Amino acid sequence: MKIRPLLMAAWLLALAISPVGAAESYSFAQGSRGFLIRDYNEKLLACLRASSPERVRVPKAMDEFNADTAENTRLLQANLSGPHSAPGRAGPAEFAAIGLAWPEDFLRCTNLIDCWEGTLNKLEGSSESEDTFPNVTFGIVGFTSEDGSLQEFLQQANAAANGAVFQLARDRLSARDAAKFIELVESYRPKNTKKNHEDFVKFVIRNPHADPDEQQPRPEIAQLFAAFDSIPQFRNIQLAATRKKSWDEELPELREQIFGSAQHRSLRMDLFCFDMTVLTNGPGKKALRKLEKMPWREETARMKQVSAAMKGSSEYKDDEEKRADVLERERCIIDGYGEVHDDDYDLRAFALVPVKE
Repeated sequence: MKIRPLLMAAWLLALAISPVGAAESYSFAQGSRGFLIRDYNEKLLACLRASSPERVRVPKAMDEFNADTAENTRLLQANLSGPHSAPGRAGPAEFAAIGLAWPEDFLRCTNLIDCWEGTLNKLEGSSESEDTFPNVTFGIVGFTSEDGSLQEFLQQANAAANGAVFQLARDRLSARDAAKFIELVESYRPKNTKKNHEDFVKFVIRNPHADPDEQQPRPEIAQLFAAFDSIPQFRNIQLAATRKKSWDEELPELREQIFGSAQHRSLRMDLFCFDMTVLTNGPGKKALRKLEKMPWREETARMKQVSAAMKGSSEYKDDEEKRADVLERERCIIDGYGEVHDDDYDLRAFALVPVKE
């Protein structure tokens, strides 16, 4: 079929100015929250205060996309000349208008999982991370002292931040504790993991001789880790390490085990596998072998098969609480909405499920 030049030009122009197909449109909306929403609220307020200060609404919680954020977004959209998201929703055009890059898939997935985990900047002892052995864990993908990934991360973060991690320790801890913290991090090598891990636990945990399910970090050490976020670019350094550890290294292997080499990959599929690397690393080798033999066509059907395998996995026979946590998160991802840790989540509001604008 031949298309006339003028019609072809008009068609190409329509493609250029129209948003990506409605089925592939993503935007944040009321009900979402997290560190990406904090970034958006802060930039949005700064932009509107410069242009329409008398009409700006200040959200009570900067990390929540609430009614005030939606109204501020509508105010922003009133001055946008090109295509944009539906009224009150924030997508690529709205982010660009206030000087923010649209968050890539990895960041949007991490933002949601941090809402579920609440551990992006939290140091945890064995009791809080539900480990059955003395351990110290930091971050949503579990940089841990037991395998040395925490010590290696701290070494790399301090170098990337030009010594700011160690300087913050000197500023916030006693001279003795700061020196010990720096020694443990600087002296760590893969060959001395066991000794370094044991010393790290003794230093960080306030009750290292208690049962693991009772061990918690010393408050001043936990506060130090929480304060790392005040270091310029620290979050970017941490997210880069998180991406390397899980999104780039662990997720592809797990996705291949569960979904095979299917050419089509949805964002929901990646979120499903990414969350699994944070909590479980899969349903276990025995269950995976059974799953390999089970036929499936649609990815949601496959996710339900995996969830059923999780439900019956022997790996959780001694920890039904964790099994329930895994299942409710998987159900939320499969359905696109649901309740996790007593809070309601709509993945469309988190820009993780496509919406029709």
